[in-house]
Amino acid sequence: MVRRRLTTRPVEVTPTGHLVELLYDDGETERLLFCAGHGGDVEPGTAELGLELATGHETAACWATLGHESGGAFDSWHPPSTSISPAEYPLLDRIADRGFQTVVSIHGLADDEILVGGAVDETTKTRVARHLDADISVPVTVASDDRYAGTHPGNFVNWLAAADAGLQLELGPTARGPEADTLERSVRSLLDAGLP
Repeated sequence: MVRRRLTTRPVEVTPTGHLVELLYDDGETERLLFCAGHGGDVEPGTAELGLELATGHETAACWATLGHESGGAFDSWHPPSTSISPAEYPLLDRIADRGFQTVVSIHGLADDEILVGGAVDETTKTRVARHLDADISVPVTVASDDRYAGTHPGNFVNWLAAADAGLQLELGPTARGPEADTLERSVRSLLDAGLP
């Protein structure tokens, strides 16, 4: 097994903030990828959760960004998921054509709930939602709103997946904060049970 390495790279630096790209990868794995395209102060807790999940799984990789801005990270560093491109993120470019078997993209949500989306099939989304709902104290549902559904083929969670069908988790403050450890354990048990 090739050793995984953590690589970071500045994407952009401003007088009041910065955006950094992170890749935790062995350069070969095609099994499992966790993503957090809006980490740091943009959607707090998402990059940390993705990295924790990846480091706890022997064949997983993680790609994330960490945005920080004194005037508001969300407004400065939150492109739509369909606009995230390997042309702008060189570390993402390293894995863009790998075709991962399973891709899980972690996002932040203002409402205190969890929405399960992505272009993965409805049966899988429903299974994931039921599993998380049994472990987490906030409501968990399959996303039906186009804004959070994550089904667009241009969404990076989908084109990074071999079957063009990734899984997107929109996490409210409780899931990213006080219950983050519980969520992590729940996602791990899903993976152990054979998430797609």
